Amino acid sequence: MYFACPIVNDSLDDQRDSFKYWYGVSFKKQIGNRLSADQKEREYQAFFAECIDKMNRFVFHDLTYFERLPNSEDRDGFLKAVGTRNGTHIKAVILEPKHEAFEVRSGKMLQWIFGSYLIGTSLFLLILVSGRVSKRELARQRAGKRPKEDDVVNMFKFLIPKQPHLVTSVVLDINIIVFLLMVFSGVHIISPNGLELLEWGANRRAETTSGDWWRLLSSMFLHGGLMHLALNIYGLYLASIFIEPMLGPVRYALIYFISGIAGSIASICWYENTISVGASGAIFGLCGAILAVTLTGLLAKEGKKLILILFGPYVFINLLMGLTGGIDNAAHLGGLVSGVNVGLIIYTTMKPEIRDDMSTQ
Repeated sequence: MYFACPIVNDSLDDQRDSFKYWYGVSFKKQIGNRLSADQKEREYQAFFAECIDKMNRFVFHDLTYFERLPNSEDRDGFLKAVGTRNGTHIKAVILEPKHEAFEVRSGKMLQWIFGSYLIGTSLFLLILVSGRVSKRELARQRAGKRPKEDDVVNMFKFLIPKQPHLVTSVVLDINIIVFLLMVFSGVHIISPNGLELLEWGANRRAETTSGDWWRLLSSMFLHGGLMHLALNIYGLYLASIFIEPMLGPVRYALIYFISGIAGSIASICWYENTISVGASGAIFGLCGAILAVTLTGLLAKEGKKLILILFGPYVFINLLMGLTGGIDNAAHLGGLVSGVNVGLIIYTTMKPEIRDDMSTQ
């Protein structure tokens, strides 16, 4: 709950457009998402009454210093309390009171930074000491010979759409370009807030069911930060190695988009007010398809084991993070189930010669 009070010379002045500095006070309370709509409304009304009571008794001069809020989700909340997110108020200065000593404003940040640096350096040195030196590689470097393959060059070449990773490269390119556009427009690179994601086309029940059906698709190309994007790039890369060459670009694209949209639908059916973004639902659909193919006995035992080793950590990490909160497991499970079903349907409709060709790849 955000309260914004104008800092003015004359308390009788109510020309909001002329106010530049605002005193910001916020209160927070977390409730369970499993509560019914009536229970949530009662919790909200009780919290609102509690906040109003606190503001009526608030001592505005009881502070040590002010902190000017940067662009953030909190600042957006205060701007909405001011009255609008557009026009002159977008330049409003929000000052939040702080009560602790100014010297301790950073907490233990420096200790964490130096501690992390020390741990990382120690692990890096340990790897260097324990690793074996390749005499052939050492001789090649001393001779000034370039390696036959450059991993960095190969990484950029992978973004060029061509067989056998045509569809994967196109999807990756769109995801990366959209993410870069979001960052350059001012969206936070690590943890964008919900309002920003909704403006770019995120999926949420209220907006999607009110006519913005395209959010079911657009949300598949948005990501909630750099780590989210990196995890999905890993999943797509694995899919390009195994699934797209096996199924072909048309079947692969069909499974990808059907599973992604199915995951988006599952999200708005399961969650009333959750903002959902990411390609995870579609990637889980691809995982479901490869699972369906393995159940048919098409792959050899060694192939099944390799797929389990590579795809298992991706699925496990995503589902585990979903249990801790902040991850849309409904979209994951919806994509996974639809991927299994679509994969089995595609497999059963294939001609025998195509199945034989797949088993030899």
